[in-house]
Amino acid sequence: MEPSDSARDCAQIAGEPGMLARDLGEFGLIARLTAGLATRPDVALGVGDDAALLDLGPDALLVATCDAQVAGRHFLWGVATPEEIGHKALAVNLSDIAAMGAEPLWALVSLLLPPTLSVDALDGIYAGMRQLAARFAVAVVGGNVAATDGPFALDVTLLGRVRRGAELRRSGGKPGDVLLVTGRLGAAAAGVLLATSGDSQETGTILADMRASARQAMVAPFPRVVEGRALAATGVVDAMLDVSDGLAADLSHLCAASATGALLTAESIPVAPEAEAVARAFGRDPLALALTGGEDYELLFAVPPDQVALALDAVRAVGADATVIGRLTEPERGMRLRLPDGAEQALEPRGWDHLRPFGRTS
Repeated sequence: MEPSDSARDCAQIAGEPGMLARDLGEFGLIARLTAGLATRPDVALGVGDDAALLDLGPDALLVATCDAQVAGRHFLWGVATPEEIGHKALAVNLSDIAAMGAEPLWALVSLLLPPTLSVDALDGIYAGMRQLAARFAVAVVGGNVAATDGPFALDVTLLGRVRRGAELRRSGGKPGDVLLVTGRLGAAAAGVLLATSGDSQETGTILADMRASARQAMVAPFPRVVEGRALAATGVVDAMLDVSDGLAADLSHLCAASATGALLTAESIPVAPEAEAVARAFGRDPLALALTGGEDYELLFAVPPDQVALALDAVRAVGADATVIGRLTEPERGMRLRLPDGAEQALEPRGWDHLRPFGRTS
């Protein structure tokens, strides 16, 4: 499809006629825009992880992240309630803080606001956000309102704190480390599939509780903050990140940061029952939803083989669960998936890309 005139205008304004942001994709664009950025001595970790780490002195690091939710791309009016939209806007940022093993503290909220948007809807959005903030003792301390002729967008900046030396990053994994993931995967992708299919014949074959659970996973994910802090406290986690773009895509980020490959065992990947039910109804592969669907907001982490039991105990102690799904390998092996018959195949880093249409994988 040819770029629209307005798209060409944007490209020309940027000084490169014909090149569009979507041509680079989300991570190519991030790499381009952040190349050569100036830094400071008090930046302990800048671009490239779930959050930045900033020096607060000898005892602690400030953890900083931001994430936006845009109507029509991250949520659908009429599918998510205003309260759920507010919940999710904060939850996705809490998940980034969780991935660093940190404690969330302060939030700032910016609204890109069509002037015709209902005030009742905004009240609901803030009610949902406040409810989740209270659960994690987060204070909303400021923000901004700007008018837009485009879709409504809600942008949250979240700040937290972690004890120096206890922070978790993507970059510490080692060949031989065991890979684990919290919870179950694919439910949010199942929710997207249902939301975008309407009242189809396939939808009618899915049990009501499975449809409701898939919808809940999509519109109101619950961040693994407590689990992240529990894992950080063990001191045995070499690398961690949250599964926001899809297991395969996020594993590729961990491997790139840690200079490793990875081998996953297909039979070990914990597929959510909602994903199983929805995938069967639509003739889809449940494992594909778990691998590439995205927006699960579980934690993917790597630990030495002799520390797996300790990590599992830490997660279970806070009322959650985790599953061993594979291991890190030498980088030259790339990412591989071991099938039930023992054969191995390349695992492509497919998943969510913010510069593609709602629900589409790259």
